[in-house]
Amino acid sequence: MSLLHKVLEILADGEPHSGVALARRLSVSRAAISKAVGLAADIPIVVDRHGYRLPGAFRPLDAARIEGLVAAAGRPLNGLVIHEEIASTNQALLATPGEGVYACLAERQTAGRGRRGRTWQATPYGSVLVSVAWTITETAGPFGVVSLAAGVAVARALESVGVRGAVLKWPNDVLWQARKLAGILIEMRGEAGAMRVVAGVGINVALGPAAAAAIDQEWAELCAIIPGVDRSRVAAQVIGELLAVMDDYRQGRVATLLAEWRHRHAFAGMTVRIHEGREPFGALVVDVDEEGALVVEVKGKRRRVQAGDVSVRPL
Repeated sequence: MSLLHKVLEILADGEPHSGVALARRLSVSRAAISKAVGLAADIPIVVDRHGYRLPGAFRPLDAARIEGLVAAAGRPLNGLVIHEEIASTNQALLATPGEGVYACLAERQTAGRGRRGRTWQATPYGSVLVSVAWTITETAGPFGVVSLAAGVAVARALESVGVRGAVLKWPNDVLWQARKLAGILIEMRGEAGAMRVVAGVGINVALGPAAAAAIDQEWAELCAIIPGVDRSRVAAQVIGELLAVMDDYRQGRVATLLAEWRHRHAFAGMTVRIHEGREPFGALVVDVDEEGALVVEVKGKRRRVQAGDVSVRPL
């Protein structure tokens, strides 16, 4: 555990702590504390005459609290781990052998990814970066529905912590007031007689200047929607809702999940521009079908657009 992380854990109580007090508590020099805080360029640690203080949105994730909240909702995990830094939570779970349901979270990702090979921009300690893995042994529905089901889970989780008006952009983004609040990346690994599925979720809680400058679309952050938002609670809600929709999926309740997704569809009945391959084209959004594909109308003819290297933007 880095010295910065240890400092942030102390500052998580929201109270001011002097550099001298931090140095004494952590058995390091006052200069070491100053250097550690100086490395946190995108974390807005408040420094004043009272000492150092940490805004609530940046308080480190609490593994015991997250596990307790998930278990209290009746959905215990086989394991949960929080990394201070990791390349990718999705890749960590894909590389984990065996079955069971596991969650992996990170305060910082060095190779976090979105769709279409893009880098997922996130501020250290300012996002919820969580992946959940489970095994599907008898697929109860088309795999294309898994991404939509995960979107439903994230929208439910955001509503449970107070976000109103979160909608879903096909195939796997969550928007708030037409701005991207969260993204989802589904990956899988085939095994003998089973499929290992990982749902990775990234939620903007508090974006620092560096991450914000690197995003090429309108974005939203939870701290502006819900002042004092608790990242650990958000993470627990996301995990619990992901487990809930995957239970529905595995038990064949695909139609119910699709109905809920349609109810939250951001672009239903709208004209959009679809980037598929080299040539973008305009289309009227009609629906999603039973396999999770987007159904659009182009020059009076209906067409299915499947998830993959596809981007959908409103005109």
